[in-house]
Amino acid sequence: MTSSLLTPDFNSYPSRKVENLTVHLLGLEVTYDDNQKTFHLSSDLRIHAVDDETTHQITREPLISPLDIPDDLSIKDAKIINDGTVSVTWSHPVTVNDSCVSIFQTSWLYQTGLYGGIHHENDLENETWEAKEFNNIISIDGNDYLGNNESFKKMLQTIIKFGVVVIKGLPVKESMLEEVVSKIGTIRSSNFGKIFDVKFKNDPDSNAYTGEELLVHNDLSTREYVPGLQFLYCIENETNGGLSTLTDAFAVAKYIKKKNIGIYNLLSEYPMSFANKSASSDYRIDLPIFNHDNKGKLSEVRWTCWLRSPLRGELSYMKKVHDAQKYFYKLANESRFKVEFKLNPGDMMCMDNRRILHGRTSFLGNSGSRWLRGCYMERDELWSAYRVSERS
Repeated sequence: MTSSLLTPDFNSYPSRKVENLTVHLLGLEVTYDDNQKTFHLSSDLRIHAVDDETTHQITREPLISPLDIPDDLSIKDAKIINDGTVSVTWSHPVTVNDSCVSIFQTSWLYQTGLYGGIHHENDLENETWEAKEFNNIISIDGNDYLGNNESFKKMLQTIIKFGVVVIKGLPVKESMLEEVVSKIGTIRSSNFGKIFDVKFKNDPDSNAYTGEELLVHNDLSTREYVPGLQFLYCIENETNGGLSTLTDAFAVAKYIKKKNIGIYNLLSEYPMSFANKSASSDYRIDLPIFNHDNKGKLSEVRWTCWLRSPLRGELSYMKKVHDAQKYFYKLANESRFKVEFKLNPGDMMCMDNRRILHGRTSFLGNSGSRWLRGCYMERDELWSAYRVSERS
Protein backbone atom coordinates (compact mmCIF):
# COMPACT_ATOMS: atom_id res chain seq x y z
CA MET A 1 0.00 0.00 0.00
CA THR A 2 1.28 3.47 -0.86
CA SER A 3 0.69 6.80 0.83
CA SER A 4 1.46 10.45 0.15
CA LEU A 5 2.07 11.00 3.85
CA LEU A 6 5.55 10.97 5.32
CA THR A 7 4.54 10.71 8.99
CA PRO A 8 1.28 9.99 10.86
CA ASP A 9 1.17 13.56 12.19
CA PHE A 10 1.61 17.14 10.97
CA ASN A 11 5.15 17.65 12.22
CA SER A 12 8.48 17.65 10.43
CA TYR A 13 11.57 16.24 12.10
CA PRO A 14 15.34 16.70 11.61
CA SER A 15 16.78 14.05 9.29
CA ARG A 16 18.47 11.09 10.98
CA LYS A 17 20.86 8.62 9.44
CA VAL A 18 20.36 4.96 10.34
CA GLU A 19 23.44 2.78 10.74
CA ASN A 20 21.80 -0.56 11.46
CA LEU A 21 18.44 -2.36 11.76
CA THR A 22 17.93 -5.41 13.96
CA VAL A 23 14.72 -7.43 13.71
CA HIS A 24 13.68 -9.04 17.00
CA LEU A 25 10.87 -11.45 17.73
CA LEU A 26 8.76 -8.63 19.21
CA GLY A 27 9.84 -5.70 17.08
CA LEU A 28 12.53 -3.54 15.54
CA GLU A 29 15.74 -2.06 16.93
CA VAL A 30 17.14 0.97 15.08
CA THR A 31 20.70 2.25 15.59
CA TYR A 32 21.55 5.77 14.41
CA ASP A 33 24.80 7.49 13.47
CA ASP A 34 24.86 9.32 16.83
CA ASN A 35 24.83 5.92 18.64
CA GLN A 36 21.27 6.41 19.84
CA LYS A 37 18.91 3.44 19.65
CA THR A 38 15.15 3.21 19.39
CA PHE A 39 12.91 0.18 19.86
CA HIS A 40 9.54 -0.28 18.17
CA LEU A 41 6.99 -2.96 19.08
CA SER A 42 5.74 -4.67 15.92
CA SER A 43 2.03 -4.39 16.68
CA ASP A 44 2.31 -0.74 17.74
CA LEU A 45 4.48 0.18 14.76
CA ARG A 46 1.96 -1.38 12.37
CA ILE A 47 -0.88 0.75 13.79
CA HIS A 48 1.14 3.91 13.12
CA ALA A 49 2.13 3.08 9.56
CA VAL A 50 0.88 5.70 7.08
CA ASP A 51 -0.65 3.22 4.61
CA ASP A 52 -3.76 4.43 2.77
CA GLU A 53 -6.05 1.81 4.28
CA THR A 54 -4.81 2.07 7.86
CA THR A 55 -4.25 5.84 8.30
CA HIS A 56 -6.73 8.52 7.25
CA GLN A 57 -4.91 10.63 4.70
CA ILE A 58 -6.51 13.90 5.87
CA THR A 59 -6.86 13.57 9.65
CA ARG A 60 -3.73 11.36 9.87
CA GLU A 61 -5.38 9.34 12.62
CA PRO A 62 -5.24 5.51 12.58
CA LEU A 63 -8.14 3.66 10.96
CA ILE A 64 -7.20 0.45 12.76
CA SER A 65 -6.95 -0.44 16.44
CA PRO A 66 -5.16 -3.13 18.48
CA LEU A 67 -8.17 -5.37 17.78
CA ASP A 68 -7.17 -5.49 14.09
CA ILE A 69 -3.62 -6.68 14.77
CA PRO A 70 -3.00 -10.46 14.71
CA ASP A 71 -1.57 -11.74 17.99
CA ASP A 72 1.37 -13.30 16.20
CA LEU A 73 2.19 -10.31 13.96
CA SER A 74 5.93 -9.96 13.47
CA ILE A 75 8.46 -8.27 11.21
CA LYS A 76 9.80 -10.55 8.48
CA ASP A 77 12.34 -8.07 7.15
CA ALA A 78 13.49 -4.45 7.50
CA LYS A 79 15.65 -2.50 5.06
CA ILE A 80 17.27 0.93 5.00
CA ILE A 81 16.21 2.90 1.93
CA ASN A 82 18.50 5.60 0.54
CA ASP A 83 15.83 8.33 0.73
CA GLY A 84 15.84 8.44 4.55
CA THR A 85 13.21 5.80 5.11
CA VAL A 86 12.96 2.26 6.46
CA SER A 87 10.96 -0.43 4.65
CA VAL A 88 9.29 -3.00 6.93
CA THR A 89 7.81 -6.27 5.69
CA TRP A 90 5.08 -7.77 7.89
CA SER A 91 4.26 -11.39 8.55
CA HIS A 92 0.49 -10.91 8.23
CA PRO A 93 -1.88 -8.54 6.40
CA VAL A 94 -4.25 -6.45 8.49
CA THR A 95 -6.56 -5.33 5.68
CA VAL A 96 -7.86 -7.00 2.51
CA ASN A 97 -5.46 -5.14 0.19
CA ASP A 98 -2.51 -5.08 2.57
CA SER A 99 0.79 -5.55 0.69
CA CYS A 100 2.48 -6.29 4.04
CA VAL A 101 5.06 -3.56 3.38
CA SER A 102 5.16 -0.22 5.22
CA ILE A 103 7.53 2.73 4.89
CA PHE A 104 8.70 4.78 7.88
CA GLN A 105 10.65 8.02 8.02
CA THR A 106 13.86 7.49 10.00
CA SER A 107 13.43 10.97 11.51
CA TRP A 108 9.97 10.01 12.83
CA LEU A 109 11.29 6.73 14.26
CA TYR A 110 14.05 8.65 16.05
CA GLN A 111 11.90 11.39 17.51
CA THR A 112 8.96 9.28 18.65
CA GLY A 113 11.20 6.47 19.85
CA LEU A 114 13.27 8.76 22.07
CA TYR A 115 11.07 11.70 22.98
CA GLY A 116 7.45 10.70 22.49
CA GLY A 117 6.95 13.41 19.88
CA ILE A 118 8.64 16.72 19.14
CA HIS A 119 12.14 17.22 20.53
CA HIS A 120 12.41 20.97 21.02
CA GLU A 121 15.69 22.52 20.00
CA ASN A 122 15.08 25.42 22.38
CA ASP A 123 15.70 24.99 26.09
CA LEU A 124 12.21 24.95 27.62
CA GLU A 125 13.09 23.67 31.08
CA ASN A 126 11.63 25.72 33.93
CA GLU A 127 13.98 28.47 35.07
CA THR A 128 13.06 29.86 38.48
CA TRP A 129 13.52 33.53 39.31
CA GLU A 130 13.60 35.85 42.29
CA ALA A 131 12.48 39.48 42.40
CA LYS A 132 15.90 40.90 41.49
CA GLU A 133 15.88 38.81 38.30
CA PHE A 134 12.37 39.68 37.15
CA ASN A 135 13.45 42.50 34.85
CA ASN A 136 15.69 40.02 32.98
CA ILE A 137 12.59 38.17 31.78
CA ILE A 138 11.76 39.19 28.25
CA SER A 139 8.76 41.47 27.77
CA ILE A 140 6.92 41.54 24.45
CA ASP A 141 6.03 44.65 22.48
CA GLY A 142 2.27 44.65 21.91
CA ASN A 143 2.53 45.79 18.31
CA ASP A 144 5.01 43.01 17.50
CA TYR A 145 2.84 40.38 19.20
CA LEU A 146 -0.18 41.18 17.04
CA GLY A 147 1.65 41.00 13.73
CA ASN A 148 4.86 39.04 14.22
CA ASN A 149 4.92 35.25 14.47
CA GLU A 150 8.42 35.28 15.99
CA SER A 151 7.25 37.55 18.82
CA PHE A 152 4.28 35.26 19.38
CA LYS A 153 6.57 32.24 19.58
CA LYS A 154 8.94 34.09 21.93
CA MET A 155 6.00 34.90 24.18
CA LEU A 156 5.01 31.23 24.35
CA GLN A 157 8.58 30.18 25.11
CA THR A 158 8.86 32.74 27.90
CA ILE A 159 5.71 31.57 29.66
CA ILE A 160 6.82 27.94 29.42
CA LYS A 161 10.30 28.71 30.75
CA PHE A 162 9.72 31.48 33.32
CA GLY A 163 6.00 31.10 34.01
CA VAL A 164 5.20 34.71 33.12
CA VAL A 165 5.53 37.34 30.43
CA VAL A 166 4.26 40.92 30.19
CA ILE A 167 3.01 42.19 26.83
CA LYS A 168 3.39 45.97 26.82
CA GLY A 169 1.65 48.67 24.85
CA LEU A 170 -1.30 46.83 23.35
CA PRO A 171 -4.18 48.95 21.99
CA VAL A 172 -6.56 49.87 24.81
CA LYS A 173 -9.99 48.46 24.06
CA GLU A 174 -12.31 45.96 25.76
CA SER A 175 -12.03 43.34 23.01
CA MET A 176 -8.21 43.25 23.11
CA LEU A 177 -7.99 40.52 25.77
CA GLU A 178 -9.84 37.99 23.62
CA GLU A 179 -7.96 39.06 20.48
CA VAL A 180 -4.62 38.37 22.15
CA VAL A 181 -5.57 35.20 23.99
CA SER A 182 -7.41 33.59 21.07
CA LYS A 183 -4.10 33.37 19.21
CA ILE A 184 -3.04 30.80 21.82
CA GLY A 185 -6.14 28.67 22.27
CA THR A 186 -9.54 28.21 23.88
CA ILE A 187 -10.56 30.28 26.89
CA ARG A 188 -11.74 28.34 29.95
CA SER A 189 -14.93 29.63 31.58
CA SER A 190 -15.46 29.70 35.33
CA ASN A 191 -18.12 30.84 37.80
CA PHE A 192 -16.79 34.36 37.04
CA GLY A 193 -17.67 33.88 33.37
CA LYS A 194 -15.59 33.50 30.23
CA ILE A 195 -14.19 37.02 30.64
CA PHE A 196 -14.20 38.75 34.02
CA ASP A 197 -13.63 42.38 34.95
CA VAL A 198 -11.63 43.21 38.07
CA LYS A 199 -13.10 46.48 39.35
CA PHE A 200 -13.90 47.94 42.73
CA LYS A 201 -17.43 46.93 43.80
CA ASN A 202 -19.54 48.11 46.71
CA ASP A 203 -21.04 44.59 47.03
CA PRO A 204 -18.08 42.32 46.15
CA ASP A 205 -18.33 38.51 45.93
CA SER A 206 -14.54 38.22 46.01
CA ASN A 207 -11.69 40.11 47.69
CA ALA A 208 -10.46 40.86 44.16
CA TYR A 209 -13.29 43.39 43.80
CA THR A 210 -12.29 45.37 46.90
CA GLY A 211 -9.44 47.81 47.44
CA GLU A 212 -7.82 45.53 50.02
CA GLU A 213 -4.30 44.27 49.57
CA LEU A 214 -4.23 40.85 47.96
CA LEU A 215 -1.29 38.78 49.13
CA VAL A 216 0.10 36.59 46.36
CA HIS A 217 -2.08 33.64 45.43
CA ASN A 218 -3.28 31.64 42.48
CA ASP A 219 -6.86 31.76 41.22
CA LEU A 220 -9.46 29.02 41.63
CA SER A 221 -7.39 26.94 44.06
CA THR A 222 -10.70 25.35 45.11
CA ARG A 223 -11.04 23.57 41.76
CA GLU A 224 -10.08 20.02 40.91
CA TYR A 225 -8.00 21.43 38.06
CA VAL A 226 -6.59 24.85 38.79
CA PRO A 227 -6.57 26.80 35.49
CA GLY A 228 -3.17 26.43 33.91
CA LEU A 229 -2.92 30.00 32.63
CA GLN A 230 -4.29 33.37 33.62
CA PHE A 231 -4.29 36.61 31.62
CA LEU A 232 -4.85 40.05 33.15
CA TYR A 233 -5.15 43.00 30.76
CA CYS A 234 -5.07 46.56 32.06
CA ILE A 235 -7.62 49.00 30.63
CA GLU A 236 -7.47 51.66 33.36
CA ASN A 237 -5.15 52.21 36.32
CA GLU A 238 -5.27 55.64 37.95
CA THR A 239 -5.37 54.56 41.58
CA ASN A 240 -3.04 55.56 44.37
CA GLY A 241 -1.60 52.09 44.98
CA GLY A 242 -2.92 48.96 43.33
CA LEU A 243 0.52 47.80 42.16
CA SER A 244 0.66 44.30 40.67
CA THR A 245 2.71 41.73 42.57
CA LEU A 246 4.16 38.43 41.36
CA THR A 247 6.08 35.59 42.99
CA ASP A 248 7.59 32.52 41.35
CA ALA A 249 6.25 29.86 43.72
CA PHE A 250 8.57 27.28 42.14
CA ALA A 251 11.51 29.42 43.29
CA VAL A 252 10.09 29.53 46.82
CA ALA A 253 9.54 25.76 46.81
CA LYS A 254 13.09 25.23 45.53
CA TYR A 255 14.44 27.37 48.37
CA ILE A 256 12.41 25.47 50.99
CA LYS A 257 13.50 22.11 49.61
CA LYS A 258 17.13 23.15 49.93
CA LYS A 259 16.81 24.72 53.39
CA ASN A 260 14.31 22.41 55.09
CA ILE A 261 13.34 19.18 53.34
CA GLY A 262 11.01 18.30 56.23
CA ILE A 263 8.81 21.34 55.59
CA TYR A 264 8.94 20.70 51.84
CA ASN A 265 7.75 17.12 52.34
CA LEU A 266 5.00 18.20 54.72
CA LEU A 267 3.68 20.75 52.22
CA SER A 268 3.83 18.02 49.57
CA GLU A 269 1.87 15.51 51.67
CA TYR A 270 -0.76 17.22 53.80
CA PRO A 271 -4.10 17.53 51.94
CA MET A 272 -4.93 21.18 52.53
CA SER A 273 -8.65 21.94 52.36
CA PHE A 274 -9.72 24.77 50.07
CA ALA A 275 -13.30 26.05 49.78
CA ASN A 276 -14.73 29.13 48.10
CA LYS A 277 -17.12 31.37 50.01
CA SER A 278 -19.92 32.49 47.74
CA ALA A 279 -23.68 32.68 47.95
CA SER A 280 -24.05 31.16 44.49
CA SER A 281 -21.33 28.45 44.32
CA ASP A 282 -19.60 25.96 46.61
CA TYR A 283 -16.33 24.49 45.29
CA ARG A 284 -14.10 22.40 47.57
CA ILE A 285 -10.92 20.34 47.19
CA ASP A 286 -8.36 18.68 49.47
CA LEU A 287 -4.85 18.67 47.98
CA PRO A 288 -1.30 19.54 49.10
CA ILE A 289 0.18 22.97 48.48
CA PHE A 290 3.05 21.39 46.51
CA ASN A 291 1.94 18.88 43.86
CA HIS A 292 4.19 16.75 41.66
CA ASP A 293 3.85 14.94 38.34
CA ASN A 294 4.32 11.21 37.80
CA LYS A 295 8.09 11.72 37.58
CA GLY A 296 8.25 13.43 40.95
CA LYS A 297 8.82 16.90 39.47
CA LEU A 298 7.04 19.88 41.04
CA SER A 299 4.17 20.74 38.70
CA GLU A 300 1.80 22.89 40.75
CA VAL A 301 1.74 25.17 43.78
CA ARG A 302 -1.82 25.60 45.03
CA TRP A 303 -2.43 28.44 47.48
CA THR A 304 -5.04 31.07 48.25
CA CYS A 305 -4.94 31.87 51.96
CA TRP A 306 -8.48 33.30 52.18
CA LEU A 307 -9.94 30.17 50.58
CA ARG A 308 -8.29 27.75 53.00
CA SER A 309 -10.58 25.75 55.29
CA PRO A 310 -9.72 24.82 58.91
CA LEU A 311 -7.01 22.25 59.50
CA ARG A 312 -7.93 18.77 60.74
CA GLY A 313 -5.98 16.19 62.70
CA GLU A 314 -4.01 15.77 65.91
CA LEU A 315 -3.07 19.06 67.57
CA SER A 316 0.71 18.76 67.39
CA TYR A 317 0.51 17.69 63.74
CA MET A 318 -1.79 20.59 62.87
CA LYS A 319 0.73 22.93 64.53
CA LYS A 320 3.46 21.60 62.24
CA VAL A 321 1.24 22.09 59.18
CA HIS A 322 0.29 25.60 60.28
CA ASP A 323 3.91 26.59 60.83
CA ALA A 324 4.93 25.06 57.49
CA GLN A 325 2.29 26.94 55.50
CA LYS A 326 3.13 30.15 57.36
CA TYR A 327 6.83 29.70 56.53
CA PHE A 328 6.00 29.19 52.87
CA TYR A 329 3.67 32.17 52.71
CA LYS A 330 6.04 34.46 54.56
CA LEU A 331 8.74 33.69 51.99
CA ALA A 332 6.32 34.11 49.06
CA ASN A 333 5.50 37.64 50.20
CA GLU A 334 9.04 38.73 51.06
CA SER A 335 10.83 41.23 48.83
CA ARG A 336 13.41 38.59 47.93
CA PHE A 337 10.77 36.68 45.97
CA LYS A 338 7.91 39.13 45.37
CA VAL A 339 8.17 41.82 42.71
CA GLU A 340 5.94 44.91 42.57
CA PHE A 341 5.26 46.99 39.47
CA LYS A 342 2.54 49.11 37.92
CA LEU A 343 0.48 47.62 35.13
CA ASN A 344 -0.26 50.44 32.71
CA PRO A 345 -3.22 50.64 30.30
CA GLY A 346 -2.47 48.38 27.34
CA ASP A 347 -0.22 46.05 29.38
CA MET A 348 -1.12 42.39 29.84
CA MET A 349 0.26 39.85 32.32
CA CYS A 350 0.30 36.29 30.97
CA MET A 351 1.15 33.73 33.65
CA ASP A 352 1.19 30.09 34.60
CA ASN A 353 -1.50 30.06 37.28
CA ARG A 354 -0.15 26.81 38.77
CA ARG A 355 3.30 28.31 39.26
CA ILE A 356 3.13 32.10 39.52
CA LEU A 357 1.37 33.63 42.52
CA HIS A 358 -0.06 37.07 41.86
CA GLY A 359 -1.57 39.82 43.95
CA ARG A 360 -1.70 43.59 44.37
CA THR A 361 -1.03 46.31 46.89
CA SER A 362 -4.01 48.04 48.50
CA PHE A 363 -5.68 51.14 47.07
CA LEU A 364 -8.51 53.50 47.93
CA GLY A 365 -11.63 52.92 45.89
CA ASN A 366 -12.12 56.67 45.42
CA SER A 367 -8.48 57.40 44.45
CA GLY A 368 -9.04 56.73 40.75
CA SER A 369 -10.26 54.00 38.42
CA ARG A 370 -8.63 50.58 38.17
CA TRP A 371 -9.95 48.13 35.59
CA LEU A 372 -8.37 44.85 34.63
CA ARG A 373 -9.95 42.25 32.34
CA GLY A 374 -9.06 38.62 32.87
CA CYS A 375 -9.59 35.11 31.64
CA TYR A 376 -8.23 31.58 32.09
CA MET A 377 -6.88 28.89 29.83
CA GLU A 378 -5.30 25.46 30.21
CA ARG A 379 -1.59 24.74 30.00
CA ASP A 380 -2.07 22.30 27.13
CA GLU A 381 -3.37 25.17 24.96
CA LEU A 382 0.00 26.86 25.48
CA TRP A 383 1.96 23.75 24.55
CA SER A 384 -0.27 23.07 21.54
CA ALA A 385 0.29 26.59 20.25
CA TYR A 386 4.03 26.24 20.74
CA ARG A 387 4.22 22.90 18.94
CA VAL A 388 2.26 24.29 16.00
CA SER A 389 4.58 27.31 15.88
CA GLU A 390 7.54 24.91 15.70
CA ARG A 391 6.24 23.38 12.48
CA SER A 392 7.14 26.51 10.56
